[in-house]
Amino acid sequence: MNLKKIAIVLMVFFCHLNLIAQESFLLSGTVTSESDQIPLAGVNVFIKGTNRGVVTDFDGNYEIDVVKGDVLQFTYIGFTTEEIIIDEQQTLDLAMSTNAEQLQETVVIGYGTRKKSHLTGAVSSVVNEDLDQLPVSRVDDALVGQIAGVNIQATQGEAGSAPTIRIRGTGSLTGSSDPLIVVDGLVVDNDFLGSLDMSEVESFDVLKDAASAAIYGSRGSNGVILITTKQGKEGKTVFSYQGYTGVKEARQSDAYYFSVAETAAAELAATGQLSNRTQYIQQIGIDRDWQDIIFDGGIIQNHSLSARGGTDKTKFSISLGYLHDEGVLLTDDYKRYNLRLKLDTKVSDRFRFGGNLAPSYTDTRRFDGSTHDILRQPPWLPLYHDANTIQYVDRNVYPDVQIGDYAVQRHFDNYDLFGDGSTLVDISDTSNTNPAAKVLERDRNDYKFKVFGNFYGEYDIVDDLSLRTSLSGDYQHTMRDRWQGVLSSRNGAADASYDVSNEKRIHIASETYFNYDKTIGEHEIDAIAGISFETWDYEGSSALGTGYTSDLIRTLSAATVATDIDSYVFSERFQSYFARINYAYADKYLASVSYRRDGSSVFGADNKYGDFPAISAGWDIAEENFLKNNSIISNLKFRVSYGFTGNKDLDTNNDIIDLYPSLPLLGPSSATIGGSLESAYIALNIANPDLKWERSQEINPGLDFGFFKNRITGSIDYYKRTSDQLLLFNPVSATTGFRNALVNIGEVVNSGLEVELRTRNVSNSNFSWNTTILASKNENELTDFADSNGQIQIVDDKRAAEWINLEGNPVSSFYGWVVDEQIALENLQQPFFPIGGEAQDVYVKDLNGDGVIDDDDKTILGNPYPDLIWSLTNDFKIGNLDISFLFQGSHGAEVRNMGDQYIFNHFNSGQDFNPATTPNQGFIREKIFTNAIIQDASYVALRNVNIGYNLPIDLTSKIGLKSMRIYAAGQNLKYWTADDYTGFNPESIDDTSPTTYGYQRAGSPIFRTISIGINADF
Repeated sequence: MNLKKIAIVLMVFFCHLNLIAQESFLLSGTVTSESDQIPLAGVNVFIKGTNRGVVTDFDGNYEIDVVKGDVLQFTYIGFTTEEIIIDEQQTLDLAMSTNAEQLQETVVIGYGTRKKSHLTGAVSSVVNEDLDQLPVSRVDDALVGQIAGVNIQATQGEAGSAPTIRIRGTGSLTGSSDPLIVVDGLVVDNDFLGSLDMSEVESFDVLKDAASAAIYGSRGSNGVILITTKQGKEGKTVFSYQGYTGVKEARQSDAYYFSVAETAAAELAATGQLSNRTQYIQQIGIDRDWQDIIFDGGIIQNHSLSARGGTDKTKFSISLGYLHDEGVLLTDDYKRYNLRLKLDTKVSDRFRFGGNLAPSYTDTRRFDGSTHDILRQPPWLPLYHDANTIQYVDRNVYPDVQIGDYAVQRHFDNYDLFGDGSTLVDISDTSNTNPAAKVLERDRNDYKFKVFGNFYGEYDIVDDLSLRTSLSGDYQHTMRDRWQGVLSSRNGAADASYDVSNEKRIHIASETYFNYDKTIGEHEIDAIAGISFETWDYEGSSALGTGYTSDLIRTLSAATVATDIDSYVFSERFQSYFARINYAYADKYLASVSYRRDGSSVFGADNKYGDFPAISAGWDIAEENFLKNNSIISNLKFRVSYGFTGNKDLDTNNDIIDLYPSLPLLGPSSATIGGSLESAYIALNIANPDLKWERSQEINPGLDFGFFKNRITGSIDYYKRTSDQLLLFNPVSATTGFRNALVNIGEVVNSGLEVELRTRNVSNSNFSWNTTILASKNENELTDFADSNGQIQIVDDKRAAEWINLEGNPVSSFYGWVVDEQIALENLQQPFFPIGGEAQDVYVKDLNGDGVIDDDDKTILGNPYPDLIWSLTNDFKIGNLDISFLFQGSHGAEVRNMGDQYIFNHFNSGQDFNPATTPNQGFIREKIFTNAIIQDASYVALRNVNIGYNLPIDLTSKIGLKSMRIYAAGQNLKYWTADDYTGFNPESIDDTSPTTYGYQRAGSPIFRTISIGINADF
């Protein structure tokens, strides 16, 4: 059934449901402020116990369908919530009274909350209203396009894989640029988000500037994402079910689609005849795209069941979840099981305690292959031999091949094309095994068990002063195994192997702090001061088994040889002191000062501690008498912040160096002594006791605004973040035995602009339309690289394309020659073989005009960072029907797509130029060293579409439900890329290093998902 038919069925269904609801009647009214009788726009008018409601329009008017006995709830920030039982009246006007003590809209800021109107830093919040309806397997995937300044890229195509998150650019060259993740007050790693169910999440708060993130000190330089999970609420227990099922399919590449028929037609048009090879390939009779085999698509389903409720003393929440994502790649499969218990108890007026416990388990079968390697296989190659293809097998070389066996290219060589022995044709271009066998005959799995716990106690010493202490932790056990079967390689059993590893990590955190909250007249003061201790303990082991003769027994004990046996035990310690004071006078003059001192076992004895102060201020000019109650300006707040944050997380690809970089380290090795091999140790690094924190200092002026009774709201932020004392490997004398040593040197600057704009275009009882526009622009510049300035790096020795890190330019700039023109087809050895092949060489420009192509003609070819990231969201509500869609785009970034060399078979000899006929050969260079494979990574995506319907209350009550919502959702329904991009996903970036960023080999595919779901409360 196509989408048009589905839409018609859904519309008929919705209309039918409306006809059923005959017992309801239309209630209308006007909501005003009791103090001045001004109409209140944006008041939430809901039927209690359901998710059915409307919002008052610009004049305070509303209309809503109700039934007798409904409890109508009116809520508005700064006003007392009103509840009214509906009788048979058809008009209900309400004058709402202000409540000075009622909390305004609050934002989580780390170790507490603050009124949104009092914020002086760059903090963005996202409340989970319908994010749990998106068909994603990780909560961070749902944040794409939701927050200005936060770039989330789907860099991996596997189900359950983590996206790459960058807040305001890349600021580290050897350390991590990932933001800090904090869940219910506990710092967790990015991997933890794979075990969190979106239906458990209440909200996300993102601390983007240094002043906001400085309370997290040495871990806040890349921004902070605070996640708050749902908790119980006072009242009768509400049971909820949330579930959806959907289908996923990969976005394929038209550029990488190759056809026997199209290649034959091109050859015939160019030469007037078909070569023997082409005739033979046509005779085999197979012409299909390997993308259809490798990108097999899958089903995604998610089910969550929860119970929440409580009394004025004790509130509880319990939830159970299951997710199964089959991914879009062959063999890809991800399962997650999670449980969460949360309890908050008020023992007395002064003492309360609570906690939550969340175990989870994930089971992942991974795609154990590489798309670029598999997809360079020709379209004539079958997956398995059948009665037709078996007749082409060279029996002299492969006498044992049977129907049902994997087909490999070499099977089809030495074929007597005309049956008279006069013409033997070879059509293979590789001796590799069948591309599908490389995946299907391997079995690679990750099994992860995690437990998250957080327990606290809080005591009010006096009315305005409390003491809170907490003990939190998370435990993670990861087991990985990988079987590479007998048929997974062209070398057969000789390459069969089994490797297994076990990793355990225990993280414990203890925090104790005082909280002071006092209002004296128009002065509001809240302050915190405390200490924290954290420990991480790691242990692991791994081994590799080889010498298998079959796939029957897949254990280490069945191996003939066990090698690469390794084990480790690591630990890390962390200690902090922190304090913050927030001040507000008359709701218009605002200030905040914070300080944190962190100590870490990572750094040397001379620099174990770092200091991270911050200050910010704001002026809410809309609260001044000359603007108060202005009919145009509802909100106008100027703010500015300045602060320091740090980064302690190294990423050198060596865990020992990452945790102990200041110490002289030794690693196991071997040496030949007296003709025998003996165990030995070698130095791993040059010790540096002076190593210290990477530091970021940032200034951020900003403006928050609201017009026409906040029908138009938004913010504008400018920032400049300077990251210095960078941890990087600086060249040293070869007499040390090393090429480089880790030091603190270098500087990177990220500066940019962020805009958020939200409008309530239409707001009445039957129809509402809201729009959100987000945009951010970031510029990255390497301003100091010390002795490494101008450093040229590569990723792959075999494909030594270059990156340069040169002061005055972005980090990780692409470097090489500039393409002048292509080599003509007539100058290629075999332009039509293999199918889909392209010349590996190209003419390049002589930039300095000296008549010689050399390194002096190389230049910067681009960089991997976008100039602009934006999103546009529209939300419509028509009665009980709601529709929303989000477009998101990125412009200006580039990628070095090495996938072209693989899939277009650049290295095949048939694509070499003919030295006898090709002119100006001194100006020819390989494409991979030029901008031929530097491609525009810009894209525009229809990220999210959601169509939902809330069933009428009189209908749901008849079937024993408080409320029920049905919906259909889509993700990446349309995805447009630049014309010159050939790969599967311009967001996909291989994990190399910050100084060689922007490398991909065609990329893991972006995927499209269509799902249907139900949310029900009972």
